[in-house]
Amino acid sequence: MPGLQGIAYVKRLKAEQALDHVRQVRAQGNLQYRIWPEGERAEYSLITHIEPADRLNQLVLGVDVGTMAAEVQALERARDTGELALTAAVPLRQFEGTSQPLGMVLYLPLYQGGTLPETVPQRRDRLVGWVAAPFRMQDLLQGMRQQLDKDIDLAIYDGPAVDAALRLTPPVDVPSGALEEVRWLEPGGRQWTLVMRALPGFDQRWRDTGPGLVALLGGALSLLVGGMAWVLSTARERALALATRMTENLRSTRDELQSTLNAIPDLLFELDPDGRIQSYRPGGADLLAAPAELFEGRLLQDVVGPEAAAGCRAALEAAQRTGHSTGHQFALNLGGQTRWFELSLARKGDEGAPHAQRLVALSRDITERKQSEARTHQLAYFDPLTGLANRRMLLDRLDNALAWARNSHEVGALLFIDLDNFKQINDARGHRLGDALLLQVALRLEGLLRPGDTLARLGGDEFVLLLNDVAPDMESAGRAALLVGEQVRTALEPPYNIEAHHYSSTASIGITLFPKHAEGVEDLLREADTAMYRAKDLGRNRICFYEEAMQANVQERLALEQDLKKAMGAGELTAYLQPQVAPDGRVVGGELLMRWSHPVRGSVPPSRFIPMAESSGLILRMGDWMLQQACEALARLQSAQRLVSLSVNVSQRQFRQDDFVERVRAVLELTGAPADHLILEVTESLLIEDLEHTISRMTELVRMGVRFSIDDFGTGYSSLAYLKRLPLFELKIDRSFVQDTPDDPNDTAIVQSILSMASHLGLRVVAEGVETRAQADFLTASRCDCLQGYLFGRPEPLEGWLQRHLDS
Repeated sequence: MPGLQGIAYVKRLKAEQALDHVRQVRAQGNLQYRIWPEGERAEYSLITHIEPADRLNQLVLGVDVGTMAAEVQALERARDTGELALTAAVPLRQFEGTSQPLGMVLYLPLYQGGTLPETVPQRRDRLVGWVAAPFRMQDLLQGMRQQLDKDIDLAIYDGPAVDAALRLTPPVDVPSGALEEVRWLEPGGRQWTLVMRALPGFDQRWRDTGPGLVALLGGALSLLVGGMAWVLSTARERALALATRMTENLRSTRDELQSTLNAIPDLLFELDPDGRIQSYRPGGADLLAAPAELFEGRLLQDVVGPEAAAGCRAALEAAQRTGHSTGHQFALNLGGQTRWFELSLARKGDEGAPHAQRLVALSRDITERKQSEARTHQLAYFDPLTGLANRRMLLDRLDNALAWARNSHEVGALLFIDLDNFKQINDARGHRLGDALLLQVALRLEGLLRPGDTLARLGGDEFVLLLNDVAPDMESAGRAALLVGEQVRTALEPPYNIEAHHYSSTASIGITLFPKHAEGVEDLLREADTAMYRAKDLGRNRICFYEEAMQANVQERLALEQDLKKAMGAGELTAYLQPQVAPDGRVVGGELLMRWSHPVRGSVPPSRFIPMAESSGLILRMGDWMLQQACEALARLQSAQRLVSLSVNVSQRQFRQDDFVERVRAVLELTGAPADHLILEVTESLLIEDLEHTISRMTELVRMGVRFSIDDFGTGYSSLAYLKRLPLFELKIDRSFVQDTPDDPNDTAIVQSILSMASHLGLRVVAEGVETRAQADFLTASRCDCLQGYLFGRPEPLEGWLQRHLDS
């Protein structure tokens, strides 16, 4: 048809549908698509499709024709009547930026269900859009003129009257009295007036001004009007045909998209800006199928589980910030199986409306890849027979342990374990039985592991045990490593039961400690291996250190500890007492001291065996025994009415026992000793750890009558803050301050300060280490309450002192 610019589809949208509509169109590839004119409206009438899709027609996509007053009348008339409606002359938007030619637009309404509703309210409610046909006015008129003689003027007026202001065709100079014919046309509910006039050239050619000429003009005009009416009447059918084609194209696009989505074997989510799942599509594989309620309405970070939530939140933030994020992995339990997924996110929302941005999340099933990676890692870092770490993993762990030891100043140990005579068993009974024995060895060794230790099998019958943070110094670490080595040797000694037969295979163990100098991991393995071969050379089933001097010292300490364990049962430990006297020389108390007389070693000094007892835990049994000795002695003194106070040292480890208070109460009740004459001596180091708990425990014991003394006062953290809060009875001035008094002015000042402070706090003071009369006279003059030292008596066996004291 002359002047037809194209056929378009105008879609009716509510305000809340507009943003989703723009996203959908952009997702289909039209990234420049937008609604214009801009602005928020309750309803939109948008041109969403047009044919032909040439460059000019594409310019009107997204236009809201409901904002054009001249077109709103035609839109509403078409909506309410269900018929074609024609606009008045309007500028065509396809030509924006150039001289906009006038045109007209025909609108045909489309309703839900495809049928015309009966009433106007129903039509307004069920309207889904319009089919539009824009015409270029100039081209339309030019086509009409081509049907006429060149000497006939055709004038068209927009309305029922011949008004120059409403003329749509260009004005032509027509003589007055010229022949003319008038017709009226109502295309699309709008009335036009058509006037045809004969120009002078027409009269001259026909030379007839009578009825024949008038009939000719009327016939020509009637034919022209009929042709236009036919063209306009068939516009409805063409519009419906276009709507049908558009619907088929949309359905085809939808089906093709559906087919594409069904072919994707991944989980597909749509998320709101907060990461909440709005919709969910299962992957194509049946294995990934899960009910929608498992996901919809939940935050994505809650779906993936706590271990992956932080990474998931970071991925969401990255996608919101940059537009996309990939590579985050998480696990889901689907169908009773754990499946691994890799998450990819892309921003879907309009950049102009960040509050409404949505995200599309694609979760690809990577379970097989993770399983393959796990198998590869297992083969690369673990022994295939025992499942223990292999050499490669051991070197990695050892490298980390060595670096940590150098930074933390903690000593670690490496134990190289080789089975004795394994080759003979393996050769005689076959590799299958040998493998079974190695599996049992691995199980026994695993049972000895601490958290953080590493057990590895290097191959054959060689195992390595890596111990981290064994001790803060080499001597303590050597002793601890030797104890572990002895545990290993003992664990591997019992026979192995394999296929109803017993097989014996002991172990030779080499030990090296680290860090020592600038040794590397291979150096440490070599040192432990060398020590292991030395153990074999010495007769097998032995433990050897790489450094002989350290081994001798450690073995000596271990032997001494073993002797100390036996000492209590063998009666080698004895309670001694050193008296405490008042300034006038009266015996007012005594301190119990432990002595060890070894049948071979002789007298072992307390400075050697007490620290060993502390580190090994033997101090607990020894402390209980000394407490019992003190209480039994107090009971005997009370019975003889010769009662004096007795002090006994309590170690920090002993005091921290959960049942320490109950132990003290039990021994007091058992012996009948007077609690108010039992003094427990503690060190300042005990007081600075967990002060509140210490005060609570001391207070509980004080309520029973027990009294407390701070031993070696002044050598530790002597804080007046805790002295005020602790339920103390006395302070003991350390011998290091007493031995140089009264000659050393500094020590003299310290002693006088302690005595003055104790007097103000109401505490008794005992000065220990008094060996000269000058020291005693100075302390007496300074009003020291009690003196203890060689000047008044050396430590002697408790039993002998009791007999002498009771008999005097």
